[in-house]
Amino acid sequence: MEHILIKAEGAENYGSMDMSPECKPRPLRDNSSFGEYVIIAKTIFLGPHWPLFAGTLIGFNIFAYILMRQQKALGNDITFAIIITIAQSIFYLGVGLANPGISNDSSLNQQYLGQLYTLSNKPQQRNVWYCEKCQKIQPARSEHCPFCKVCITNYDHHCPWTGKCIGGENLFHFWAFLISTVVFFTYFITLILNQREKALAK
Repeated sequence: MEHILIKAEGAENYGSMDMSPECKPRPLRDNSSFGEYVIIAKTIFLGPHWPLFAGTLIGFNIFAYILMRQQKALGNDITFAIIITIAQSIFYLGVGLANPGISNDSSLNQQYLGQLYTLSNKPQQRNVWYCEKCQKIQPARSEHCPFCKVCITNYDHHCPWTGKCIGGENLFHFWAFLISTVVFFTYFITLILNQREKALAK
């Protein structure tokens, strides 16, 4: 659906929304768009950088496997190593596969149609806004991601290591992943340092 400005001859009124001649027409898309995301079974959302996400996940687990194998060969208990590796992988999968909060609710187009030309074209924290890239009216606290090419509700940032944006729907998973990763590396680095100290002491 497109809004076209027609200026009647001799008239200074530019329509019910009282637009200026400099104001460009704002088309509205009613279809849902997922940008660069690949949707699988309506539940898995792979972002544009999913190969980096997959590679990082594999890297974490290879690193953990090598160290756990060494510790087991030395006769050490690896129960905690297994637990933290599984927990970190689950949280990482939660971030990388969940919907980050893609904003594709076209009902806002109809709800704010009368205010179409008075809405800001920049992300707003308290008010809806018009996204020129998506050509849709977007909710407050959303922002357009140039990498994902779609607006994300409660946008935080774009993280290529997780393959996608971090938004309202996967922010909890992201923080859980960060905390588990700190524990993950702290634990394994401590094991490496202890192993070196024992080797030097011999």
